[in-house]
Amino acid sequence: MIRSFIETVVKGLVENPSAVSVQQMAVDNSPTVVIQIKVAGSDIARVIGSEGRVFRALRTASNLLAPGTIKEIVVDVAA
Repeated sequence: MIRSFIETVVKGLVENPSAVSVQQMAVDNSPTVVIQIKVAGSDIARVIGSEGRVFRALRTASNLLAPGTIKEIVVDVAA
């Protein structure tokens, strides 16, 4: 649920939605998860936003969907 929400939002933000990849990974022996977002190099600024505002909003919205389970959201540039 969280992964599909993030994927939908990020695909709406970027110019190259086909390059978006979102993976959800569990942390060992913990209920927390790590979300990894890969986007094209030209789109990373759109996902992070000015002073990280878009990224913080994405993290906040994700934590509202699953309170206390999101440990980390990582944004990577896809080659």
